[in-house]
Amino acid sequence: MNLSISSLPGMAILIICLLGAFGFAWLVAVLLRRYLPESSRSDATYIAGKYMTAFGSLFAFLTGFLINSEYATLKSAQSYVGQEVAAATQLASASATLPPPDADRIQDQMVVYLTSLPGAEWSSLSNKKPEDSPSGQYLSDLQQQVYTLSERKYPSTAALSSMAGGIEEMTQARRQRLVIGSSSLPLPLLLLCLVAGAALIVNALVTVVKAGMKYSVIAIGLILLVALDTAAILAITGPFQGPFRAKSAPIEKLVEEIQDGRYKPWVNGR
Repeated sequence: MNLSISSLPGMAILIICLLGAFGFAWLVAVLLRRYLPESSRSDATYIAGKYMTAFGSLFAFLTGFLINSEYATLKSAQSYVGQEVAAATQLASASATLPPPDADRIQDQMVVYLTSLPGAEWSSLSNKKPEDSPSGQYLSDLQQQVYTLSERKYPSTAALSSMAGGIEEMTQARRQRLVIGSSSLPLPLLLLCLVAGAALIVNALVTVVKAGMKYSVIAIGLILLVALDTAAILAITGPFQGPFRAKSAPIEKLVEEIQDGRYKPWVNGR
């Protein structure tokens, strides 16, 4: 499931969840005061108290599970980004032993591919449409550049083996990253979480209606809790969108190193 709200800035997600939770609470409070007879409020409060623990426990369990699950997905995506950067570094280092024309060609194609990741690739994964990313074609072009060198006699066996291993690991890491990026937040669990949160708010308001406004701080606290937990789930959903996403800094750092000539020993007399 692609939640468009998850791609918003963190503060926007928080404000939306707060407005939604307090708006729902206000509507429920109005309905309770209008349609819940005074004579029935004692029984309603008793029933609400009985269900409060059940709904609270269910909401806490579901939100904890979803946040932990999405955080694990984010860490896994970041791990594969790191693996891809390490493999790309291996490829760049091995290409430094080639004649300048071949090294330039390999490293220029690497820059094209790596530069496309934080932009086009992340955007396509955010929309759950990895096929729209041009990065796959860029990586294929890089593979062809590497494999073409194996037909020539002058590259050393060690350099060819290192480059072949690097490009293979890059391909595998990207494939795993695409699988993670295509995964979605389980809609049934999210809906069940929202229902449990709504029920928790209703039970709190029923208690306040009977006990009086002096206990309203309890209801406000629960409403805030529901809003904050929901915002946390939406903010961390999807490792390539929203406030919490896989960091592209390692990729950008490697691109900067390649462009600065770190993997071209003949540059500046190195």
